[in-house]
Amino acid sequence: MLPLLLVLATFARIHGHYTSGDVVYHPMPHFWTGVGFCPAGRIDHGGISSALADPALRINLRQIAALPVGAVTHIRIHWMLELVQFWQYDPSGVPIYDFSKFDDFIDFLHEELRLSPALEWMGNLGGVFSENPLQQSFYWEHLVKTTVNHQLARHGASRLANWRYETWNEPDIRGYNKLNLTAQSYLDYVQAVRRGLSKAGNPDTHDGKLQQSMYRSLRGPAGLFKDPNNHPLCWKLLEHCSQRVVYCPIDILTFHRKGVDGTATEILNGSLSLMAKIYEEYPNLQQLPVANDEADPVAGWETPREFQADVRYGITLMSTVMQYWHAKLAAGPLRNLESISHDNAFLSYHPHAFTQRTLLAHFQMNETNPPHSQFIQKPVYAALGMLAKLGSRAADVEVVNMDTKHSVEVLRTVSGGVGGPGQYMATIFLSPEEAGPKMTAFHHKYTLNMSIANESAFITELLVPQATDPYHVWQQAGSPVYPNATLREAMRRAQTPRLYKTGPIWQYNSELVINSASIPLPWVALLRVCSASWPKLRRPQQLSIVEVTHREVFISWMEHPKSTQCLLSYEVWFKERDSLGPSADWLLISRDWHLPYPSFQYAPGDKGSVNGFYKVRGVDAFNETSPFSQIVEYLEL
Repeated sequence: MLPLLLVLATFARIHGHYTSGDVVYHPMPHFWTGVGFCPAGRIDHGGISSALADPALRINLRQIAALPVGAVTHIRIHWMLELVQFWQYDPSGVPIYDFSKFDDFIDFLHEELRLSPALEWMGNLGGVFSENPLQQSFYWEHLVKTTVNHQLARHGASRLANWRYETWNEPDIRGYNKLNLTAQSYLDYVQAVRRGLSKAGNPDTHDGKLQQSMYRSLRGPAGLFKDPNNHPLCWKLLEHCSQRVVYCPIDILTFHRKGVDGTATEILNGSLSLMAKIYEEYPNLQQLPVANDEADPVAGWETPREFQADVRYGITLMSTVMQYWHAKLAAGPLRNLESISHDNAFLSYHPHAFTQRTLLAHFQMNETNPPHSQFIQKPVYAALGMLAKLGSRAADVEVVNMDTKHSVEVLRTVSGGVGGPGQYMATIFLSPEEAGPKMTAFHHKYTLNMSIANESAFITELLVPQATDPYHVWQQAGSPVYPNATLREAMRRAQTPRLYKTGPIWQYNSELVINSASIPLPWVALLRVCSASWPKLRRPQQLSIVEVTHREVFISWMEHPKSTQCLLSYEVWFKERDSLGPSADWLLISRDWHLPYPSFQYAPGDKGSVNGFYKVRGVDAFNETSPFSQIVEYLEL
């Protein structure tokens, strides 16, 4: 049992006492739902195509997409445009492209993962741009327009409305600037991309009236914005935009600011400092939305760091979100913040399965026949899932003092209701990123004042060291290169937030007391309170079963938006098929598992079988179940 006192009662000695009536809530879009990575290997059509078709990378992305609905919405992949292959020039000298590999990957993102790309217009498709320097502007405009039109024809405008488009990533960095862009050729390139986006999509007619094509925002310059003498391209674009903002080719100003020593405060302070400098130099740009595309604790994803393996990275990411939210409400340099994104969708490699900056630990099981990959969800993965449960309106971050040196950050959010706190409440309690071994006992009384007078229920989940840390489980077992099935199951049982307490709330006003005095640091607690009138769980959709290895499958499904905030856990049921046909009984194969996220890895062992029928349902805070998903049959070949 985790050492947390959590009761619904009145407590005599408290450090903080808040009622929902004291709080002002603001509309809060979930602005942290982007992830990104750079594929390994050669940067050309063959290399990028091979990297993005790698089965291990596909499983990595499939697991990332199996977070709660809304946890991750966009994925930003460097050089993804290289999937488009230059074929030949037509008689007039216009390039003709083969989109087959690009289409396959986009279909995988859209149809199977329900993710939208953040497409960077960067690449040198078959050498088209380097071989034709005088035609670069025309070729970029043509490529952008052709690419978007091609996808519009395949997926439709409504699906592409969620795409993000961005200029060349970090163009001032020599390793990225493959075309040796100068200040002028870079400006010409950005203008050409803008024209291509503006011209994409043929105007439609409806009821005899001409309908204008959809406007597509362009993000940029995705720069580091260091010394202007060494990073002239991005600064030149800002200067150009500031002179005539109405003709600025970018609509959202994107930048990259990471931490130095791994703290959320460094990430935020770097962003505040940069935006203050930009506004001082170019005050006309203050009307543009801004985004930090790479809001990571420290640069160098592949560099192994202990904190990236355990709960500390998850806590840092959550603190980053909360601090950016506070900065956005503060009406300072980040008042126009549109989004932040994290570069943590990489595929880790031996011997740094856990310690690289990734969402999943990757084990390459090279001694099986055939070799395969195993993935374990790290605490930072769980943290993204907890953030997905936040409501649509949020208060400013509250800081509650624990002692003279330490405090707890509290973020309260609500959804539903009119003129009150709402029918759904989700609150994050976040401990300090670092704290000493001795701390003053902390008691926080939280008054729940629901806007409607009917029964409610609460759920609390914790992310804490060791108990929800697969890295600790792996280390305790001797950190084997090839963890066996028993160890993999033990790690997976520690990979989700720990369900602490759940139960009914029958009174109109109730007080929640949290005593964190003996919880090991750092930790995060998520409290959810649901009204009985909140939308009930809906049937899980698109149940999918994919092979991991012999007698082992990864099962995932899609959640319905706004129906899973009160979810307690999922149940996965299985009916085996043998040579004589299906067995008579359905078995609950997820018994004794806490499954707050829509996935489950099933490995019945050498004597079991994965062949048969699967179905899934959810259980909510009131112990009511959703309808079962459709039944899916799986047959191992």
